[in-house]
Amino acid sequence: MVVRRHGSLGFTLVELLVVIAILSILIGLLLPAIQAARSAARRTQCANNLRQVGIGMALYANSHSGQFPRTYHGGINQSWIYTLAPYLENVDDIRICPEDLQGKVRLEHHGTSYVISQYVAMIQDEIPYEVPDLVRRVDQLQATSKTIVVFEGADRRDPTSFFYEHAHTANWFRPKNIQRHRVWVEIVRETQPDRHPLDLAHYLFADGHVQSIPADVIHRWADEGYDFARPDQTDMNR
Repeated sequence: MVVRRHGSLGFTLVELLVVIAILSILIGLLLPAIQAARSAARRTQCANNLRQVGIGMALYANSHSGQFPRTYHGGINQSWIYTLAPYLENVDDIRICPEDLQGKVRLEHHGTSYVISQYVAMIQDEIPYEVPDLVRRVDQLQATSKTIVVFEGADRRDPTSFFYEHAHTANWFRPKNIQRHRVWVEIVRETQPDRHPLDLAHYLFADGHVQSIPADVIHRWADEGYDFARPDQTDMNR
């Protein structure tokens, strides 16, 4: 009687190695795409958070004779962190950008990834130098679509401190900083112009819209002495 041997139905070692190599290549190709998609989602969420802050700010203004919220200089409980909370359904996460590496720590210490502009949130008595362009009410603006009210705060800010909830925007383009070529230094000390992929950041305007501006544009404006942070001044066509 003749005994027939049937071929093995399993993988040989070579075939298994080939499969593993193919899978490794596919994973290598997919990972960047997955990471890019996640990064895009975080960027979108960050912009959406700013839009929610803008809605809260508009509701606050409607309830307070058109006034913008204050900083902690008006009193701890007067900080926009607290006064906007009722208009944001007390959702603390809204003031944290998902791309902020210190976001969790800031949240634990009532901090924020965003900083409100000194131009709209402070009064002259709270500033040690003269600022003629302060605007405390929305109706004092000539162009709400050209007035930045909230920026993305710098990563270097102490995440355990509550007292970094505003930016000293009126200080950035003071003559001494222009003369010493320190405008860009002052800007990046308080804001993060390159937080997101493609080196850009989100900016909330007084009319409620959020715009992404590349860091190199902000840097160019700083070098040119163009005070884009002043009320009614931000012109993307410049």
